[in-house]
Amino acid sequence: MQKNKNEVNSPKYEIRPASSEEAGLFYAQHPAEDERLGCIGHIRMDFGRNGNEFWHTWWPRGPEEWNSPAFKAELQEVVDELRQGVLKNRTAMERFCYGQGGKIDGGYVQNYGYVVETEHYRYCLRCNPSPGDYNGYLTAYDLDIQRHNMEQERQPDQGMQMGGM
Repeated sequence: MQKNKNEVNSPKYEIRPASSEEAGLFYAQHPAEDERLGCIGHIRMDFGRNGNEFWHTWWPRGPEEWNSPAFKAELQEVVDELRQGVLKNRTAMERFCYGQGGKIDGGYVQNYGYVVETEHYRYCLRCNPSPGDYNGYLTAYDLDIQRHNMEQERQPDQGMQMGGM
C-alpha cells in the first residue's frame, strides 16, 4: 500500500487521516445505516481531569454475534497499539492531531478523524484533545459484512419478473 506524507504509522497498524468521504463514519448513524455499514460498536474514551488517565466504555451498535471473540481480540490489539501513541494521554493526542491534520466537522470544538484498516475491520478514531469532554471515540466496522451488504445492494431483486400472463 502506498503511503502519503501525512500518514503516521505505529509498528503494527497504519493510521491515516480520514478522507472527506469517511467523515460520517465518526458519528452515530441511524440503526439501519449502522447495520448496512457493518458497525459493531464504539469505545468512548476520556483521559480524565489531569489528562493522563484512560477511562473507556464499550457501546455495542450491531448484532451481538458481530462482537465475536476474533473481533474482540483484534480490537484489544488495536487499542493497545494506539495507547502507545495517539491514545497515550491528552497531550500525546493533541500533538498527534495538530501535527497530522485530519480535521473533521462536528462538535463544539475541533475534532480530528483517523482510520486504521485491517484485513477484516475498519476502526475510525475521532479525537477531541480538549479537556472537559470525551476525548475520543473509536468506532469499529466489519468490512466483510459491509462488502456483503454493498454487493447485495448492487444485485437486482430476484423476486421481480417481467412477462406475460
